[in-house]
Amino acid sequence: MHILILGMTESGKSNAGKVLIETMRKRGIKSIVLDPLKDPSFNADFQTDNPDHFINVVFGDARKCLVIVDESGEAIGRYNTTMNQLATRGRHWGHTCVFICQKAVQIAPIIRDQCGAVFMFCSGKPSGKMIGEEFNSDKFLDCTKLRRGEYLYKTRFSDIVEGNVFDDLKSVGLYRK
Repeated sequence: MHILILGMTESGKSNAGKVLIETMRKRGIKSIVLDPLKDPSFNADFQTDNPDHFINVVFGDARKCLVIVDESGEAIGRYNTTMNQLATRGRHWGHTCVFICQKAVQIAPIIRDQCGAVFMFCSGKPSGKMIGEEFNSDKFLDCTKLRRGEYLYKTRFSDIVEGNVFDDLKSVGLYRK
């Protein structure tokens, strides 16, 4: 299942990606990250800031990986066709793809439609409304009230779960104040 992670700067989005990497690593699943900021704390099995190199790895020999695109709005804007292929074909390689960005509108509808789950951190009303309509929950309108690290999580066919990514990071031993 592909995942969408949305929220304002410093709201906890990238930290959520790090929790996902550690969670999947415990299950024996490798991670591939495209991050234009080259943040080493992702601790991924493969990480690059080069979209072409990233795609070659994702659609090369890699199978059944957690694939994260941080700052997706930036990557998708420049590489629309490739990112659409990642969303629509990634499952054929067994990948779980995670698209992290600030606003829902930055992600094309074809990509949002392929995501079966969403983590919504503090966001503006337009993103809350858009995701609420797409995931059938008015609760996403409350995203403007979330504090740093707090999120709303929902799959297309489940109820919303509320959490705090920093508590989640503590539970996998990654976060220290």
